[in-house]
Amino acid sequence: MSELCPCGSGLAYDQCCRPYIEGEKWPETAEALVRSRYTAYGSGHFDYLVETTHPDYREGITAEQLAQSAEGVHWHRLDIVGTADNVPAGENGERYDVVDFYAFYELDGVLRQIGEKSFFDRKDDKLYYVDGVPLRGETYHRPEPKVGRNDPCPCGSGKKYKKCCGASA
Repeated sequence: MSELCPCGSGLAYDQCCRPYIEGEKWPETAEALVRSRYTAYGSGHFDYLVETTHPDYREGITAEQLAQSAEGVHWHRLDIVGTADNVPAGENGERYDVVDFYAFYELDGVLRQIGEKSFFDRKDDKLYYVDGVPLRGETYHRPEPKVGRNDPCPCGSGKKYKKCCGASA
């Protein structure tokens, strides 16, 4: 049995991203392109990242720069949270395929997350990455107000929180 693809599709690497990264075929959907680009980042195939960037948007992007920016990064997981085709964007009536994703990675021993709404466009019957805007994770809201160290303990003892239930925290 072949190794699972790092993109998280659940498919074997040979049946998922490898044929794209090795130039045997071109991704037909924006989701497949995101998955293969994620796998390329993690496996050091930076030429593939340049190649799959829309030719009109490649200026200043090199495989060497991408390799340098990825030094010390260990990719953990890719979560695709939404896809849409032929979405209107911009003032000129452009339409793009869109993928929203979160990617989890480790850098300097710290687990981190990036999110992006990525835009894709076709040129010469091939789908390319155009650009992306950051996605922010949902803000966590506590179900009840946070208790400060010097606030009365919520257990009703009449003591300060730090001298009661918060003493063991």
